[in-house]
Amino acid sequence: MEDRTKRRARLILILGVLIELLAGLGALSMLSATPTAAPAAPPPTTPVVVAARELPLRTALTAADVVVAQYKQDTVPLTSFRTAEEVVGKVLITPVAAGEPLPPNKVTAPGAAPFTVFPPGLSVSANQPLPPNTPNYRAISISVPDANALGGVIQPGDLVDNLYTFNFDPVRYLRPPANPDRIADFTAKVLLQSVHILARQVAVYTIRTDVKTAERLAFLQASGATLQMLLRGAGDQRAPVTTGATFQSIFDQFRPRIPERFTAP
Repeated sequence: MEDRTKRRARLILILGVLIELLAGLGALSMLSATPTAAPAAPPPTTPVVVAARELPLRTALTAADVVVAQYKQDTVPLTSFRTAEEVVGKVLITPVAAGEPLPPNKVTAPGAAPFTVFPPGLSVSANQPLPPNTPNYRAISISVPDANALGGVIQPGDLVDNLYTFNFDPVRYLRPPANPDRIADFTAKVLLQSVHILARQVAVYTIRTDVKTAERLAFLQASGATLQMLLRGAGDQRAPVTTGATFQSIFDQFRPRIPERFTAP
């Protein structure tokens, strides 16, 4: 009777161990069948062109001035450039801070004539001095009626010479004793050559010059001198030497008839 009780207890113990073992295997099988949670995918981004450094007004943008940053799609500016190629060559119409996006309303509009006070290729940085002997460049506007500007066909990007004609009075401008052979008359001279037209608004043309020449141009305009613009052929950088024109030079070259007093019969 005692042996039967022991055997029964032993069977119960073995059955308990088997049940626990099967339960553990089942739990392990369920765990292995449960898929592992994948890491969260990064939020989608969009490329946006931003300033690589602080850029002042009228900066002609180069590839070194911009970088492409990745913006979360919900933070992308409504209007923005996506590639550096879209902005290189454009000119800023407002200062831009480092890292600031460059939307179309901060650069020259399509079809506009961009210009800078400094010539293209001259690197200007607030942290670096200008190269030695660099002229004090200025942009200045001059008024030229269409009749003196090829009927108004001259456009930004054209290359012109500036011809001035003014009335010269030796008594007024020269110290005495005045040369009796000098008389008040008109004189004409090409004063500036190979001038780039930077911008135009109707009959007002913007050109680039140095500050001293700007003063002299302002004097000529204020004194009533007449300006004509001579259009150059594309790529013509020749600088012919001229001596100006007065009646004497006109007479020496063309030999016009000189009017004489006569007595009517």
